[in-house]
Amino acid sequence: MQIEAAKKYVVKVYSDKGPLEASPWNLIGEFNNASQATEACKRIVDDFLHKSLERGLDARDLEYQFLSYGDIPCINCCENIGIFDVYEYLNMRCTQFNS
Repeated sequence: MQIEAAKKYVVKVYSDKGPLEASPWNLIGEFNNASQATEACKRIVDDFLHKSLERGLDARDLEYQFLSYGDIPCINCCENIGIFDVYEYLNMRCTQFNS
């Protein structure tokens, strides 16, 4: 009898704001499907952008701020290729916020 473990979608963020001896990867959570994991990644990007919008930045400056100071979300799973492109989503959201 073979037991098949449920595939988990693990969301982590890369953040270089911590101490040098600490890992730059921080666990956000484990999810049962790609949709949940993608939503978690989108929330990370959106939360940062909403805070930056308060400073009145345009789309280009929003992208620059995120790429310079934001935590970069990543989905780890055996099927993660193409699930979530943080740069594509970032560009789309920055453009929407400035429309």
